[in-house]
Amino acid sequence: IGKSVSVKDYNTFLDRNESTGYKFIWENENVYIIEMANREHEAVVSVLFKCFDRPNNSVIHGPIEIYGQPYHYNPIGHGEKIAPDIAVCPSNAHVLRPLIRHPGPLLGRAHARIICEVATAQGFDLWNTKCETWMHEEYVRCVLGIKLGSKRNIGTTRGAPAESVLSINANLAGVYVTEWDFSTIQYNNNTSTLTGCNASNLNAFQVTIPISDVFYDPP
Repeated sequence: IGKSVSVKDYNTFLDRNESTGYKFIWENENVYIIEMANREHEAVVSVLFKCFDRPNNSVIHGPIEIYGQPYHYNPIGHGEKIAPDIAVCPSNAHVLRPLIRHPGPLLGRAHARIICEVATAQGFDLWNTKCETWMHEEYVRCVLGIKLGSKRNIGTTRGAPAESVLSINANLAGVYVTEWDFSTIQYNNNTSTLTGCNASNLNAFQVTIPISDVFYDPP
């Protein structure tokens, strides 16, 4: 949607909130729309909000803060702002701001410790790259990525490993990655192979993120 756009002009465009309902990306002075708000996308975001807010025990101003698409600076970019679908942060009353200001969050608030990226329209590779981008930020303890696919009887998928494995990305040494296939039919299989995800609260299809990750406080 834009060419020859400077980082400054791009960030100003985001700050003015001139286009709502879209997610953008800045790349080599070009601006692209990578995602649009739709019912399925917002339904997943709504559920995640509720899950991350539960440890606050209905306290309005609890120790865990959850935000929708708050801007942070790209940890491996050129100063451009990026926004996750959900950012889970510790309250400043529970985790002090670092003595040396880091280039992550805006307005000096605590950086997000848990990041959620939900994709419907954007392709797998772009969504996966954005998830990996967040892993370069030392304050981010966990990145949860959810890619929604269209309903189908038979499809195709990357296989889901049985347990966490080290990332194959050489730039993310030491980072562990786990993949789950939550669809009832395997996404990368040309036959109707079932995954076993056919009911709620199945242990094999639950994602557990320790509450302590929210309060991770590197020096």
